Amino acid sequence: MTGAAFAVIGGGPAGASAARRLAAAGASVLLFERRPMPRPKICGGALSARAMAYLDFPLPDALVDAQVFGLRAHVGRMTAEARLDRRVAVLVTRARFDQFLVSKAQEAGARVVWQPVRSLRVRPDAVVLTTPGGEDTAACAIICEGANRRLGRAVCPPDAPHQRLFALAADVPVARTDSCADQDGCLDIYHGLVDWGYGWVFHHGAYYSVGVTGLASLIRRPREALVRFVVERGLSLDGVAVRGGFIPCGGVRRRRTADRLLLAGDAAGLADPFQGEGLTYAIRSGQLAADAVLAAAQRGDFSRRTLAGYDHACRATFDRDLRRARVLARLMYRWPMPLLRGVTSEAQVLRRYLRIMCGESTYGEFLRWFVPRALWRWTRERFARLRRGSV
Repeated sequence: MTGAAFAVIGGGPAGASAARRLAAAGASVLLFERRPMPRPKICGGALSARAMAYLDFPLPDALVDAQVFGLRAHVGRMTAEARLDRRVAVLVTRARFDQFLVSKAQEAGARVVWQPVRSLRVRPDAVVLTTPGGEDTAACAIICEGANRRLGRAVCPPDAPHQRLFALAADVPVARTDSCADQDGCLDIYHGLVDWGYGWVFHHGAYYSVGVTGLASLIRRPREALVRFVVERGLSLDGVAVRGGFIPCGGVRRRRTADRLLLAGDAAGLADPFQGEGLTYAIRSGQLAADAVLAAAQRGDFSRRTLAGYDHACRATFDRDLRRARVLARLMYRWPMPLLRGVTSEAQVLRRYLRIMCGESTYGEFLRWFVPRALWRWTRERFARLRRGSV
């Protein structure tokens, strides 16, 4: 049996960020990751300017596949595009990006254990983690295992299907004739492909990240939807691995702490319920969890009552705005055509949304501006149709 002051379970962005923060403060940290990196990850790879602002180090140019300055929204045959005069995101390959974050945690002093944590149990004085190599102990553990939340069930029960999204994605190599060469620094989002969801094509340079996602309780035959979508874009999945996985819907009340345990990232249910982005919340929640653990260590008390400061920090930083994002998701996916018709006719709406990605605005501010205009447009068009019908 070996030991460390703290354990972090999961080497994704949340876990690596937590481990780096703890190690940089001088703590002894074990970071558990079930298999060596790089390893594939289901993700479009859009790292927003807001997410990059949370990193305490520059992102190497070698990790940037493409710069993103705008958004292109597709609804049926309608398309609208908006750009800002500054970068709103970059596209990264998650396998390389995650590996880089782990290396930054190691650079700060965290020790990486390339083994899965099969089980854990909380004793009055420590957390005991069982791996294929034996047992390790820690005063406290931060669980960042993703939306699966197998170990995290000691803190919070699994999400219901209506509390998570299901995504299916593939990395399609760019052919000699680039059928998506016109993307030119934009994220392409396609609405109406699946119930309560959308599709995406992100041009990484050497490959396209192509996928569909929708509410897990409603999405039907996602593979068929993905194949149809890929064919419509002039692409092919021949010889390409297709991967699926769940994404939590943020804005749902969840427990994130227990005695000597904290959840961060997807395991804590922190992801955008409107467009599925989770990197921002993973990086920042990992840092907040580390701060809470360090504060508890100073007090010598790792009870849930002491660790509740992490819950308060998450609510103040994320939860209120994620609830607003959930409202926007319900509006958009329940009445996509009436509302999205308004979105795609006004590039100003897309520009305001891009400001959220930059960290310059919030979903609450966006809704206060967007909803009255969208409802007015829908009402005006409905009365116009009724008038034409009466005539």
